[in-house]
Order: sequence, then structure tokens, then C-alpha cells
Amino acid sequence: MSEAVEAKGYESNAEVPVVVFADFVCPWSYIVQDNIDRLAVEYGVKPQWKPHWLHPEVPPEGQAPHGTSSERRDAMKEWMKELSPERAARMRSPEKLQFSFLAFEALTYAEQYDKALPFKAGVFEALWVEGKDIANVETLKDAAEGAGLDPEDLHRALAEGEHRQRTFEYVKAAQRAGIHKTPTMILGRTMIPGYHYYEVMQTALEKQGVMPMASAASE
Repeated sequence: MSEAVEAKGYESNAEVPVVVFADFVCPWSYIVQDNIDRLAVEYGVKPQWKPHWLHPEVPPEGQAPHGTSSERRDAMKEWMKELSPERAARMRSPEKLQFSFLAFEALTYAEQYDKALPFKAGVFEALWVEGKDIANVETLKDAAEGAGLDPEDLHRALAEGEHRQRTFEYVKAAQRAGIHKTPTMILGRTMIPGYHYYEVMQTALEKQGVMPMASAASE
């Protein structure tokens, strides 16, 4: 079910703000990228990715994954294959629950250079395809370089905690907005908790008068 919500506290260049609350360690956040990227192309919106910190209890070195039955894991994998066959085929399950806050800080760093979108894609790939630890600064530096950022400057910013407070504020903003599921999309005045099909997102935008771009509609 969708519910109205004000997307306060986030700047956007688009007339209708599109904000994705997500955690890099969430597989559903990984596969929803295709739908969000498609919205950006077809509707001309400018998505922003903000942290919904799923596991603040996880230490920087990570910890053993929470117990999940093999039946549930298999069912989730089959559903992901149906929703996003290409991404699902490339995914590998991490050996441990990873600490994601440092990656959130790095994402905040990338925002100031308008590189948040390619950077978040690089971090997702590092974790879910390459099997790397996103709490490792070298992993984040590689993602930064791939996004066209200065990896050594990112390292400095992380070491100095340059964006730590602002990142904590983003985490608190997600809590104040009542975000409980990951991912959760705010499309203008509509909140869509959890993973949903692309058509649900289309409907949410079009009910607010946001129509496909002429170039996308003609293709």
C-alpha cells in the first residue's frame, strides 16, 4: 500500500522529488536500482539515495548473518530471478553482515560532487557481485575512482569524519519520516515501502501529473 508523506529535508532539482531510502547490505535495494534508473530516464526525475541503516548493531568488522531458513533463502532467490534475472544471476551472498555506515558517509561525500548515483552503483557492485567488504576503505576508494572521484580525497574525508554528522542526520531523517522497510521510495507525495514492480512507481508519479518524457514515450 502507498501512503502520502512529505519529503522534507532533501533538496532536489526535479519538480517532484524522488528519494530512495536504502542500505547497501539489502539485496532488494540492490535490484531496485534498475527501476529507479528507468524512472530517471523515462520521467526525467533526479533520484536521491539516502541511508536507511538496517543494522546499526553490526560492528565495523562485521558479524555472522542472522539465521534464515534455507527454504526462505531459496524462495527469495527465486523471486529475485523473476524480478531482475540479469542482476540475480550475478549476485553472490556475502559471508557476513557488513557495517554500512562508512559507505553512507562516502555516499554523502559523493553528493557534493554530483557523483552519488555512479558511486552508489559501484558500492552495490562491490558488495553483491565482487564479494568485497564495503566497510573497507580500499573498497570505497575503488568505487570512488570508478565514479570519477578522487579516491585519496575520499580517504582523507572519511578519516577526518568530514561528513559523519551530516550522514547521521540523514539516518535520523529516515527515522522521522517513518521509514521501516528497505528500500522505501518517496515519489513526490507518495511513499512506497519495500520492493514493488515498476508499474506501481509509474502509477504513483502519473497520479501526481508527472508524465513520461516525450523522447522516452516515443521509443
